[in-house]
Amino acid sequence: MKKLLRHLIADKEPQGRSRGRVYGSGERDALTGIANQRTFRRIVEKALAGRQEQGCLVLVDVDRMREINERHGSGTGDRVLQAVAAALCENFRSVDAIGRLEEDLFGLWIEGMSAEHVSGIRRRIAMVNDRLLHAGEEFPAVTLSAGVALGETAGNYQELYIQAQRVLRRVKEGGRCGCEISSEEQKTYTG
Repeated sequence: MKKLLRHLIADKEPQGRSRGRVYGSGERDALTGIANQRTFRRIVEKALAGRQEQGCLVLVDVDRMREINERHGSGTGDRVLQAVAAALCENFRSVDAIGRLEEDLFGLWIEGMSAEHVSGIRRRIAMVNDRLLHAGEEFPAVTLSAGVALGETAGNYQELYIQAQRVLRRVKEGGRCGCEISSEEQKTYTG
């Protein structure tokens, strides 16, 4: 695991970071090599406008990032963000867009995802959490919280973002280190 972690954080643009998409230098986050906020939003808006595919927005927040920076320093905090980006890239499909939206907030746009298939997202986030929690002694324990909203429940990016953010807040208030799906999506899934 230590060897894998060193590989994940050694290079800010390891192979596969483009997620099957070609980004120019102004479209990538400088620290992680994944899509920056503006590029990520454009990808989601284009998908929502086309309405050709179903999809979902996942907001992923690094739990207790401020504590990590205060205890271990910003250099370690940067390596944590790089490791999170790498772990997300390794655990989601190459057609899924992954971007860094804010300091410790990541976004995933998972194409073709409908209510019947959302349970796999929880499993993947749990796998990423397990990997980050057991990264090794020289790396702080890291967990992620995630909120999911389906594209079919929102008219635009902003509405979708607000839904996912609301769910993410619920996960954080409920103890962190988990993934929940918007109750609107759960109704669609069970009904």
